[in-house]
Amino acid sequence: MNTPMARSYAQLAAVVFAIVGIGGFITGDAGTVVNGQASGNFDGVALHFTYLRDVLDLAIAAALGYAGFAAREPVTARIVLGAGAFLLLLATAGFIVGDTASGSRSVLTLHFPIAINIFDLVAGALAVLCGLGGVEERSPQTA
Repeated sequence: MNTPMARSYAQLAAVVFAIVGIGGFITGDAGTVVNGQASGNFDGVALHFTYLRDVLDLAIAAALGYAGFAAREPVTARIVLGAGAFLLLLATAGFIVGDTASGSRSVLTLHFPIAINIFDLVAGALAVLCGLGGVEERSPQTA
């Protein structure tokens, strides 16, 4: 069975983003500060999940799930490429804005700790590469 790279990425990333989104709802919202530390963390890793970020992760999971399991190949490549561009934009914004241990820096209630920025950067770069691998060039038409 020949599965193009964009479809394989979409299938795997849909599961990962669904887990991250659901996990974010379970860990709580970074808007809640307890003992000077923002909530929304997992064990000792500062993730500062917010409900908006959880919804974004689940929306990305839904789009990639559609791309990976239901869409045709050209549509799959475009969705993966778009998701990758969006994730790279989030990562760039995250590295510019940053965050603190108390979760005092945010944009539109989105917090950007380093772990999430790296996750967005890696996932976005892989998505762009896989999406570009699935985009077919049209040959010039001769008249």
